[in-house]
Amino acid sequence: MRESGLSLFEAVVALGILSVASISILLTYDDAWSFFKKGENAIEQQQSVRTAFDKLNLDLQLAGFNYNPDGDSARNDEQVEAAFDTAIVIRADFDAQDATASATPETAMAGGAFESVSIDNSEIVAYVLAKPDGSSTGSLVFNADVKDTPRDGVVETVTLTNVALVHNNPPYALYRVSLNNDTTQWGSSDFFVRTLLAENINSVAFRYYDGSGTQINSTYNLTTISDDIGGAESTTALAQRKNVRRIEMDLVGLTRDPDIIWRDPNDTNPATRRYRKFQLRGDVTPRNVGKVGVADLVN
Repeated sequence: MRESGLSLFEAVVALGILSVASISILLTYDDAWSFFKKGENAIEQQQSVRTAFDKLNLDLQLAGFNYNPDGDSARNDEQVEAAFDTAIVIRADFDAQDATASATPETAMAGGAFESVSIDNSEIVAYVLAKPDGSSTGSLVFNADVKDTPRDGVVETVTLTNVALVHNNPPYALYRVSLNNDTTQWGSSDFFVRTLLAENINSVAFRYYDGSGTQINSTYNLTTISDDIGGAESTTALAQRKNVRRIEMDLVGLTRDPDIIWRDPNDTNPATRRYRKFQLRGDVTPRNVGKVGVADLVN
């Protein structure tokens, strides 16, 4: 009886066909997985940047709220304490709706130069980019009465180090930085309380406008801070910050991972041009800027 079966040639051909089919399936799976990861990467990036942007937007909406509750003309507090092209420092009575928090430690800070204090150090807030490992070499400098309890009416120079005011080495992390209510920490790094809002940030930028719609930081050169309004106490800088009525903000995030088959035609930086970017722009008109409380009547 003649036995049937595959010849060596037929077996080799069958094995080849099986190999080709297996490779095709694997390639299809790999493409599908890569597509899925790209989508997941983009969604994760967008959610992170959107959350940070929303927090920034909410804080800017409240900028200057209740900063001078009794209309004291001698008060040296500012609604916008610093206005850089790539960072901002504002103050606002963020805890005004909380009966306990709104008085603690504000009550202890009053009774010196000012009988009424509605904003504590933790309600003086900066938004700024920095490397998460602390390697950024820039310094954000502004002036505010934050050293003494009760407040004595004398402003101190506040220097927030290890930040990036020129965005020439992304990616960065976006931080919300407030000051410590424990004034014994003055002069130490613990005087600054950094809250991480988002990682993989390419840049953040601000444009400031007065009541007539004229851009105050008109040169808007993001490669230097020499032309920025900043946080100095000069007559010009004080007047510019006092005239801020509208703020435009621009936040650009990066995907967590690069896309090896794509290149951003508008990005000349080799470190980031293969990263997908997500840009959010907003326009905020804080309702409280330019407003003060009613001065106490003296009999």
